[in-house]
Amino acid sequence: MRRQYIADMEGVFSTYVYDTNRRKIVPTSATITVYKPASTTKVVDAGVMTVAGDGLLSYSLTATHNDILGENYKAVITYIYATISYSETFFYDVVIAKLTNIITDIDIVNELPQLKDNGWRVHGTADSGNTMTIVDAELKRYEDDYFTNGVATNLTNDEMREITDFVSSTGTVTIVTATATAAGHKYILTRAYRAEIQRAFEKIEELIIRAGHRPNLILDPYDLREVHICYSVAEVCKGLTGAGGTDTFWWQMWKDYEAKAYAIFKSITFKYDESNDGVISETEKQLSYRNRTTGRG
Repeated sequence: MRRQYIADMEGVFSTYVYDTNRRKIVPTSATITVYKPASTTKVVDAGVMTVAGDGLLSYSLTATHNDILGENYKAVITYIYATISYSETFFYDVVIAKLTNIITDIDIVNELPQLKDNGWRVHGTADSGNTMTIVDAELKRYEDDYFTNGVATNLTNDEMREITDFVSSTGTVTIVTATATAAGHKYILTRAYRAEIQRAFEKIEELIIRAGHRPNLILDPYDLREVHICYSVAEVCKGLTGAGGTDTFWWQMWKDYEAKAYAIFKSITFKYDESNDGVISETEKQLSYRNRTTGRG
């Protein structure tokens, strides 16, 4: 998703860097230099970035750094890893408003109730556990991180906690600290569709740009709510098709929902801030009404 920061407000630029695009690395140190759009003028000059334990690089942008609207601010990150210096370039925009996601997991399940019986909510009995884990060999059939960011409910202890990790090889669910789970405890794990929702949102952004528009100038995210739900359902179904698309039901649902989402997208009329001043004028109301999207899905 395109990085965007609100004009005249603070924001945090953060990113990971990777070894051959596969493995996150933890640099020894890193700096960031930011240039104004289409300019050699520096907004930030070799600012020292914070390096977290998991490798996340971050730098706090002030309201002054973000005081001018513009597209394609260039951020050049220089970092040291294994005594060698590397450099990566990123681009971001400073905008009046950002197009935001407003749908939830429940919206997806309500759209396609069959998902409730296909790994969205899993009931089980723990083999073992402690204050931060629930272990059940029956969970080994799910892939790594399948439940990460979801919710674990220990029915025996009557407690709910966020799931922070899931390891398939051992059937271990890691949760935020709670009363200890023990063998025989009943539990429910509820998946989070955060990744699927994000992928769907990024696809919609791409379609908007392909249609000659700027996502941040669409002021009302509810205009895109239905299409976002349908694309998210398509992403979830795609993940359930199995290797080579062996599950024909989920494969068909994936294709049907993609087609449905794009048909809705083509018919949308949205509130478009053509003048980029944060309000919809009477003229723009007329333009928004006539502004049918085009492009290919």
